[in-house]
Amino acid sequence: MKRFLSFKNLPIFFQNTKLSTVAFLLLVSSVMSVIFAMLFNITFGLIWLAIVIIGLVFSAQAFKEVSEDAQEYLSGLGYRIARSEQEALIRMPIGIILLNQDKKIDWINPYMQAYLDKRDVLGLELSELDNKLALEIDNYADASETNTITWQGRQFSLFVQQNLRVIYLMDISEYAAITKKYEDHQLFSGLISVDNYEEVTDGMSESETSTLRTYVTRALSDWALEHHIYIRRLNTLHYVMFGYQSALKEAEEDKFSVLKDIREATAQQNLPVTLSVGIAYDDTDINKLAKMAQTNLDLALGRGGDQVVVKSEQAAARFYGGASNPMEKRTRVRARMVSQTIAELMEQADNIMIVGHAMPDLDAVGSGLGVWRMAQTKNKPAFLVLDEKHVYSDIQLLLAELRKKPSEFVAPGSNIDDSIVDEARALKLVRDNTLLVLVDHAKASISGAPQLLERLANRVVVIDHHRLAEQGLDEKPLMSYIEPYASSTSELVVELLQYQDQSHAPITKLESTAMLGGIQIDTKNFTLRTGSRTFDAASYLRANGADSNLIQSFMKEKFSDFKSRSHLVNLAEIHEGNAIAVGDNKDIYSGLLTAQAADELLQISGVYASFVITKRQDGRVGISARSTGERNVQRTMEALGGGGHLSNAATQIANVTTEEAKQQLLNVIAEQSED
Repeated sequence: MKRFLSFKNLPIFFQNTKLSTVAFLLLVSSVMSVIFAMLFNITFGLIWLAIVIIGLVFSAQAFKEVSEDAQEYLSGLGYRIARSEQEALIRMPIGIILLNQDKKIDWINPYMQAYLDKRDVLGLELSELDNKLALEIDNYADASETNTITWQGRQFSLFVQQNLRVIYLMDISEYAAITKKYEDHQLFSGLISVDNYEEVTDGMSESETSTLRTYVTRALSDWALEHHIYIRRLNTLHYVMFGYQSALKEAEEDKFSVLKDIREATAQQNLPVTLSVGIAYDDTDINKLAKMAQTNLDLALGRGGDQVVVKSEQAAARFYGGASNPMEKRTRVRARMVSQTIAELMEQADNIMIVGHAMPDLDAVGSGLGVWRMAQTKNKPAFLVLDEKHVYSDIQLLLAELRKKPSEFVAPGSNIDDSIVDEARALKLVRDNTLLVLVDHAKASISGAPQLLERLANRVVVIDHHRLAEQGLDEKPLMSYIEPYASSTSELVVELLQYQDQSHAPITKLESTAMLGGIQIDTKNFTLRTGSRTFDAASYLRANGADSNLIQSFMKEKFSDFKSRSHLVNLAEIHEGNAIAVGDNKDIYSGLLTAQAADELLQISGVYASFVITKRQDGRVGISARSTGERNVQRTMEALGGGGHLSNAATQIANVTTEEAKQQLLNVIAEQSED
């Protein structure tokens, strides 16, 4: 009985405390029932005792058999699970590497061994096994998710379990190939425009025009055939193309050489034809692709043409070409039409706000004054929005000169004295139908009045001569007059102003002087980006009293600034035609000094591009870039977050030193030199 009641000797089911308690209670109940039966009747009690004993013996035997069957089942299940785990480690298509505390290989499964040509790897460090694999594992040792690596010409999904010192590698090459095939066979859409066909063919005979058109079409078709792209001419000036993304990748690797080939071949015949291309991809909706391709083509044209813009809805734009100066395409007719359109918008407005870029130069302020004068010809109150606390010395001198002779009081916005306001006052002057005119910029991030621009985002007119940036304005302007081939915004405004009746509000001597100063500053005294229209504008301004001596007085600088600029020039080093000057990270330089130093470096023989890197007052590092036109500094600055012209560009970089900025610049120059 003692052995029977021993807890350890009970069947496995009764080794559970709760079950053994229930069994004990049943046993007690049985004994009590026998006792009561004996008290009731001895004969009945003996019979009941026999029945209880038989029942208990039968129950014990049944429980024993059930327990043995359960134990046998659980043992078999445990063996099968353990065997399955072992088989999984050995046979499943995942490579497993176990490391010891010394980071040496303790064990690998057969699947992993198959990639190592039956080499004996136990006890080796990962670097001894395969240095490339070891580097990849180190790179992702702390990653919380799987990562894709390339090893032995195949692609693997890698996961490192640091706490257990286990490395998992799954060959996903087949899935990667399927994904790549899917991506490669997605469509792209493109539009091609002949930039200057009408200008080039003006005066040519029909046969000469036909020959030129045939050459361009054949050159495009041959290039497209080579890259497996479908292309078709829509009309004299436009082509459409379609293809797979694999073909687009090939064309990008080729840097769209067809643009250069056509430009150079036609230039040799004194018929320089350039192309602009807009390409859209990464969308299954063909209508969206076509619309995006047109948007990208507009961006390419806005940047001066002779280039390709490749962009999807999600990814940043990629630019190719754009290495030549844009050809002048605006006509007197277009200037007159734009002037009339802007005049109509002014007449419909309650008042006009005019904004240049942050830290405005003479071109921004001069063109702003020209637009202000244009508003006066329409008897509309206009305000030049300017932060006078953050302007250069030449602008300070100009503003002081403007205020020397205060006019008699008239309505606000109708005389220059009360028309120069800061952004806070401008916001109070905004009406339901206020018109905002942006001059010398078309990019929200560099605007001189960002809050005003945000408030009047749907009532904007843009007049600018810089190449259009990818990240421009959030909303499409009512009117854009962006001409990258113009010398300056002042030149554009002078042309627009000439088509307005100035009989009751003629341009003043000081306004003419400011605009002429803007032209001189942006053309480096008529040595860069000048055309016949530039001299026409300058002639008009001189005829209206523009004073060159006054401009020179605005441009005079402090002796300390002269020494600082000379010091920067003295720091320059020349690398393969690039003059690079780096100011000390502790010294603060104004943007004007930096730009002037870049201009001076361009005068050195053998220098085709100059870059001056200095620390700015706001803590960022500024880079001013200039070129003779043979190198595209705009693309270089765009790669660093800035922009500008082919020959005049800049950027500002946060959280870097001047030396770090120099290294970033050198990296970009090296990458672009390979194009």
